[in-house]
Amino acid sequence: MAKTILRICITTKDIIQIEECSQRSASQKMSDMRVYFNKTEKRCKITFKEYATYTAIPLDDLEPYRLSPNTKAHQVPFFQNN
Repeated sequence: MAKTILRICITTKDIIQIEECSQRSASQKMSDMRVYFNKTEKRCKITFKEYATYTAIPLDDLEPYRLSPNTKAHQVPFFQNN
């Protein structure tokens, strides 16, 4: 059984996909979270767990966005009805 590699830190691109918002909105939300969690230094990252806490989205619901981009499971399968 293959191990699934999950990412720890969230990016603005992830926020755009999750919330279907603009780049500017995602960037602003990331800035707000840095202030909220007192991570004002640029090198400090926001984790998926912190994002889940901040937005009240269950961490289990964020699981598909945590998969590494190189993982085939990240791609949505296409099923064709016959």
